[in-house]
Amino acid sequence: MKPLSKYFSLFFLVVAISCSKSEDADVDNPDSGGPIDEVPTDPERVDYNLLSANNSGVTGTASFIPNDDGSTTVYIELSGDTDELHPVTINYGNVESGGTVAITLEVCECAISETLVTQLDDGTPITFVELMTFDGHLNIYQSPTDFTLISTANIGSNAF
Repeated sequence: MKPLSKYFSLFFLVVAISCSKSEDADVDNPDSGGPIDEVPTDPERVDYNLLSANNSGVTGTASFIPNDDGSTTVYIELSGDTDELHPVTINYGNVESGGTVAITLEVCECAISETLVTQLDDGTPITFVELMTFDGHLNIYQSPTDFTLISTANIGSNAF
């Protein structure tokens, strides 16, 4: 019975470690508490509320964090039924009209994704300041094989 309990304990330890939140994320809670309605002048980060799509119940926050070199760290934390892998993209246009993929982000794994963004998928450089005025929206999908939209948010100029 002891070998079985050792394997059982090891299994839970592996699951707990693999789905823990990133300790390396440079994310501080903003003091504002309300929705943003204009482009911030010198933010520590800009948060976008992710809204549930297609009755998925998945919501969350997408934080855009400026880096000293002009790049952006996009940190996503999901809430709801999110233990699966969920692809994430930044698309052109707003949520209502949709648009093609501009930037492919790291997959959300165990409800977390963290991506360093320096360029669009076509190689065009993009800075944090440019992302704040970008005509786009963020999409989160059901799985790598099922691109049903489960959560979304307008970003950049579409959020203000």
